[in-house]
Amino acid sequence: MKSGKVLRVMVAVVLMSICGSALAIAQEPEFVWRMQVIHSVGQSDFKQNQQTAEEIYKASNGRLKIEVHPTGTFAGSLEAFQACSAGVFEMHSSWPAYIKGIEYAFLPLCTGNMTPDAHDIWVWLYEAGGWDLYQKAFDKVNLKMLAVEVWGTEVLMANRPFAGVFEMKGTKMRTSDPRLLARLGISGIALPLEEVFTGLATGSVDSAEFGHLAYNEGLGLTDITKYGIWPDFWNVHNTTTVVVNKDAWNKLPQDLQMIVELAFKAREFQHWSKSQYESAVLMKKLRDSGKMEFLRLDSADFAKMRQAMYEIEQEDIKKYGGLTKEVYESKYRFMELWYPYKYMSRWWGWDVSPEEQLGYTPQGK
Repeated sequence: MKSGKVLRVMVAVVLMSICGSALAIAQEPEFVWRMQVIHSVGQSDFKQNQQTAEEIYKASNGRLKIEVHPTGTFAGSLEAFQACSAGVFEMHSSWPAYIKGIEYAFLPLCTGNMTPDAHDIWVWLYEAGGWDLYQKAFDKVNLKMLAVEVWGTEVLMANRPFAGVFEMKGTKMRTSDPRLLARLGISGIALPLEEVFTGLATGSVDSAEFGHLAYNEGLGLTDITKYGIWPDFWNVHNTTTVVVNKDAWNKLPQDLQMIVELAFKAREFQHWSKSQYESAVLMKKLRDSGKMEFLRLDSADFAKMRQAMYEIEQEDIKKYGGLTKEVYESKYRFMELWYPYKYMSRWWGWDVSPEEQLGYTPQGK
């Protein structure tokens, strides 16, 4: 009898817990936030933010509801960080380079020509002070940073088969960072997301970079071009950030703050892995169908291009000083330490072909 009574008590406790959770989620949220992302509804990045918002809603027992909205809902892409800072909406995810006019350090923080790869960026962010420098910049615009999404390798979309960088001399290229292009004799034109397709389709630009291959498909760029060209030297592993208005953030209880922060950080790496896998699947599909050809630029001039970019960075330091100088110097210290180790410890397959990496020749090759 005694054990039966204990069992009934335990069942009652579990049922009360379940009912309590159900009631908590059934009630009106204590906090409702609007989040505008730079992506459109059909892109995986948009769906990923929606999924994170749904998980936060469940983990908070319905106390915090985040409504995810596509680009342009409340503000244009070039004004959205400022709108979030002013409280027009509570959360935003986009490229911080869009607000370099407010703080120039956002440019070297999140992008650059001839800069480190994704692996390097993560190490710098989490081990060598990069995260703190990002937040120092966002402090100037009343925003709290929750996550940094390192983007997969960008691809250049074109209708001409450029084999080397200097073959692009005299052409017009859509980019968000035209600094090095000017020295290469290429006209860099900084069209915002909303104008990239039209610019390429009408011939206003001869080529365009925007994102990884799968993202560019979502923008329609793979429908109007014949060539996809790597490697990315223009916006090397650009980053988007997830931020929240500090006034809204400070109103959240500590437990909800922790749930939100952990949820968005948990998706940082998946943002990269999903983009890369989707791009690999799409490249095979486009290549097998004969719709697009994929090329790789000759690397003979890359060392000289990096030297030229270093000179540009020194000019930035001299012109802007302050946080811009601090960011560049932090990256230099990191690269001086990291690159020798990275090169010495590089993966065994770095210098061999895909077939040699496999150890066999795939069927149909």
